[in-house]
Amino acid sequence: MVTEYILGLPVDVITLDSIMEELPERLAQDEKTIYMSINPQIALHAHNYPKIVQLAEEASHRIPDGIGIVKASQRQGGNITERVTGIDLMLSLLDYANEQQESIFLYGAKPEVSEKLVEVITTDYPNIHLAGVIDGYTDMSDAQICDKINEVKPTFVFVALGFPRQEQWLAANYKKCDAKVFQDVGGSFDVISGSVKRAPDFFVKTNLEWLYRSCSDPKRLYRIAEIPKFVYQANKWFKSNKNV
Repeated sequence: MVTEYILGLPVDVITLDSIMEELPERLAQDEKTIYMSINPQIALHAHNYPKIVQLAEEASHRIPDGIGIVKASQRQGGNITERVTGIDLMLSLLDYANEQQESIFLYGAKPEVSEKLVEVITTDYPNIHLAGVIDGYTDMSDAQICDKINEVKPTFVFVALGFPRQEQWLAANYKKCDAKVFQDVGGSFDVISGSVKRAPDFFVKTNLEWLYRSCSDPKRLYRIAEIPKFVYQANKWFKSNKNV
C-alpha cells in the first residue's frame, strides 16, 4: 500500500473496494486493524496533538476522508483519486459484519442517538451480534470502557466522539482492547441512526457533502472558513518539503 504525506500526516492511496477486498485476510491475522480518517480538519489540527500524529503513523489504514485530501494529493502530483468517507466505510463494515455474523461494539454519541442506532442496527442488520453500547456522555473511565470491550471481545469497535476526542481515545486505548478492527467514525452514528439527515445524492456525488453538512449545522460552519486555510497550508507544506 502506497502512502503519501499531506501537511505531514500519512494518507494511504486506497479505495473502499480495496479495503473491503483485503478485510477477510486481515481478520484472519493476529493483528489489529485501525481505520483512521484523514480529512482537512484533522490535517490542519492533528499536530497540536502529538498522540494523534502517533496514531496516524501506527494505524494500518489512513483513509482519504474528504475531497480536500484528494485535491491536495493531486496538486502534489500524488495518486489519491478517490475519497473514502468514514460513514461509507462504516456502512460497508456493517454489511460485512451482518453477512459474516460478526460482533460489533459502539462507543460514542449522545444517549438518545445511541438508542436510535441500536434500533436501526437490530432492524437493518439482524445477523450482527451487538456486543455492547456505551454512549459518549458516560461517566465510565477509559479503563472501565476497555474492560467492557474485553469482556465481549468484539470484532469491530466503532468510536464516535468527534475530533480530537475519538482519536485521542483510540491512541490511548486501542492496544488495551481485545478487538480486531477499530474505526473513528465522527458523526456517523447520528446519520445512520436517522438523527441527522445525510446530504442528498447530488451533494454526495459531486463531493459537496461537507458543504451540505456545514450549512445544515451551525456548529460546523467554521469548517467552511478552514478550507482556504487548508489549501494554503497544504501548498506551503508541499513546496517546502518536495525536495526533502
